[in-house]
Amino acid sequence: MSKSKLTKIVLCAVLVFALAGGSIAYFGTRAKTEGSLTDQAAVRDAGIPADGIVYIEPDLVGLADALSGNADSQAAAKAAFDIVNAKRQEAGLAALTWNTGLEQAAAVRAVEASQSFSHTRPDGSEWWTVNSNLMYAENLAKGYTTGDSVVTAWMNSPTHKANLMDGELRSMALAVHINGNGGWTWAQEFGY
Repeated sequence: MSKSKLTKIVLCAVLVFALAGGSIAYFGTRAKTEGSLTDQAAVRDAGIPADGIVYIEPDLVGLADALSGNADSQAAAKAAFDIVNAKRQEAGLAALTWNTGLEQAAAVRAVEASQSFSHTRPDGSEWWTVNSNLMYAENLAKGYTTGDSVVTAWMNSPTHKANLMDGELRSMALAVHINGNGGWTWAQEFGY
């Protein structure tokens, strides 16, 4: 199916859904030279879920092993981490520390977001259920191939920037998944 035909089908489905009173998230339909962001970053309440259950899904955490990257994507993730901290320090905020637990969660979310670009996981659960002990904010992006370009895009989006500049958040990790077609999907996870 051609990209044009797929776009028309998606737009028709969105229109039908909207006319039926549904609520949709905007995923830019305009062609861009590089990258794509959802219009809203994900944030959750600071506490443990109301049911008191701490969610860690060992089977799905196995997706971290499916992360496919290379030296360029690893260097880009490290650069993005450093750029975020430089921007935070310019704003008078504390630098974020790298969190290995969030790194594993970011690896899972990068793989999942490459399959279904959404803050809802492919199984329909909330994004933070990869590890509810650690995950309190998330930024996703796809198509960007440098740390500078992805951070610039996040900084130009008010909701993504709000996560980057949240003074209460203390830790972060990023992961980049490169799919079989060479497309990059980024997951940036934040914690306290």
